[in-house]
Amino acid sequence: MHLFSSTATFTLLSPFDHTTLNINHINATAFYKEEPVGHIHYGAEFSGMPEEFPVPPGLSQTPRLPVDWSLGSVGYDAIKKALGGTLKLRAEAIVGVKIGEWRERVWFKGRAIGAKVRV
Repeated sequence: MHLFSSTATFTLLSPFDHTTLNINHINATAFYKEEPVGHIHYGAEFSGMPEEFPVPPGLSQTPRLPVDWSLGSVGYDAIKKALGGTLKLRAEAIVGVKIGEWRERVWFKGRAIGAKVRV
C-alpha cells in the first residue's frame, strides 16, 4: 500500500501453467478489525474506459491500483501507524477475470493478508 499516492499493488499467483488470464474489474474493500480501511474500484464500470491487466503463469505483480481511503476510520488510523511496517488485513472483492473470450466474476475473501505500508 502506498499511502500518499493512494495506491496499492498485489503479488498474484496464477493457477495456470500455460495460460495468461486478464483482470478487468475489481470492486474490493480492505478491513482492519472489521473497520474499513479503503476501497479499490478498477475497470470500465468505474472509469468509463476499458482497462485490464495480464496475470501470466507464475508470480506477477499488479499495476498500482487506486485506493479510496476510509479517512477518519479506525482502520485508516491503523494504516497510518503501520507506515514503514506491515499490517494484517482482511479483504473482500468481486474480481472480473477474462481468459480468451470467456469472462467471469469471482468472489474473493481473504484474511490475515500481510500489507506493507509505504509512503
